[in-house]
Amino acid sequence: MDLAFTIKHPLQALFFLSLLLSACTTVTTRKSTGEEVVMSQQEFSKYVEEVFRHHNQVMAELMAASTDRIDQLAAESNELDKAEKDMVRACEPLNEMVTETLSGESLSLKLKMTLAEAVPTCDKATNRVEDLIP
Repeated sequence: MDLAFTIKHPLQALFFLSLLLSACTTVTTRKSTGEEVVMSQQEFSKYVEEVFRHHNQVMAELMAASTDRIDQLAAESNELDKAEKDMVRACEPLNEMVTETLSGESLSLKLKMTLAEAVPTCDKATNRVEDLIP
């Protein structure tokens, strides 16, 4: 079956991802707490969407707080800068998935396989940055 349609919004990309993952009955992953969990495809898709939304919210908060960071102590600012870099790196596979889906590209098998590990890592890194935002 050939699916030909244009994805114009990140949430459409997440829905499309859930369709791609539907061949899998379960996904074994780790939550940001480190706890290993087995999720149904539907549960994992919902988790991916929650992490994606939260990550975008924290990125917006970072941009809004950029002027406040000037007054922050150097040590605190360095810690936040490092955490932000770690978050960007950790969330790269999730953002890559959305970008590829939005551009109409098919997701590589490698990218699909990394999501079970990448999403909880992104979640944990995003929570860390959120805790450090002034």
